[in-house]
Amino acid sequence: MSSERIELFPITVFKAKVRDNKAIKKLLCPRITENSENLTIPSDWITSKIKTSFDGEPQGSELFYNDSPYLNFVSERYFECMKSIFDKQFQYIINKIWYNVYRDGEYQEEHDHLGNTFHQSHFSCIHFLSYNKEEHRPPEFRDPLSQLRNLSIEFETNRCGEIYTPIIEEGDLLVFPSYLVHRVLPCKKTDYPRITISFNIKVLKYGDEE
Repeated sequence: MSSERIELFPITVFKAKVRDNKAIKKLLCPRITENSENLTIPSDWITSKIKTSFDGEPQGSELFYNDSPYLNFVSERYFECMKSIFDKQFQYIINKIWYNVYRDGEYQEEHDHLGNTFHQSHFSCIHFLSYNKEEHRPPEFRDPLSQLRNLSIEFETNRCGEIYTPIIEEGDLLVFPSYLVHRVLPCKKTDYPRITISFNIKVLKYGDEE
């Protein structure tokens, strides 16, 4: 008797290497570090001390807005990563981009990047611009079907359990569905900051589909 196994509705997380990460790091990290001193935590975030430009960058010191050349510089590298991920011709727009700085035991609560009616996104990305795997923590992704899986037997189709923790190296770019809930556990106090550039994309065209 023959049988067939069909994986339904898989959730995929992609990882790619950002070209010229050392050059990007040398160019942006000093500016991000300086800017971060004037940043505050968004009112609806549950976290400690994290410095983020999610609510906007310091006026006059924008890295990714007001036609900044830095945005074009990193966008070209991110597009190269996307070309290695997408299996058909595609078009997308970055509809939100920001940076986060972790120095002293900061963490970030569980959250997603779905946005709202006016700023919807399909995929979210994290570029680990400055990252030491001995001192910093990677994001943890929670299985969105964990409660349902507890009520069923799935023959080990979910082999990572309820939480998936990727192995991260400096210069990696993670790409994942925006609905995927994730968090960052507290990092060690360090003189080598964990700096990430996060952005959300909206896919405009994939193959023949618009």
